[in-house]
Amino acid sequence: MPLLSALLIALTVTQAMPGAEFAAHATQLQTPVQERLETARRLPAQSAPVLAENDVVMLGLSELSRKAMRLSLSMETRGGPEDLRCIYRGMAQDALDHQLALAAAELRADRITIYSDIEYLLDHATEMGRFADMDEIAPFTGVDPGCPRGPLL
Repeated sequence: MPLLSALLIALTVTQAMPGAEFAAHATQLQTPVQERLETARRLPAQSAPVLAENDVVMLGLSELSRKAMRLSLSMETRGGPEDLRCIYRGMAQDALDHQLALAAAELRADRITIYSDIEYLLDHATEMGRFADMDEIAPFTGVDPGCPRGPLL
């Protein structure tokens, strides 16, 4: 029976939709972010530890950014709504901005707001992922000047 369960889980993962994968990734990242936020709140005057390249939150934010950008590009390819394309693109940029802010923080107190903002981003990502997997998405109906095209910074 355990082998059958493992096969079913593997099959489900390989068939997962991009929006569901995006939401699941955001959900998994919430725990380490919440733990670090609590530590920063308990020890605000301590120096912020240097975050290594393989840090789970930094890597998680990179992956979240990549997945969000893929969803944005998918919306564009599908002719989906401009607002969804912009939301995913904004999430991609926000994840990168939060990485830079975490790296620049000198004290744990400096990271409290950053981790709170990341929590908000992850909550939003968890909610917005499902829209990318919808079969019926309204067609593109205009251009949002607040959502420029081009590479992320």
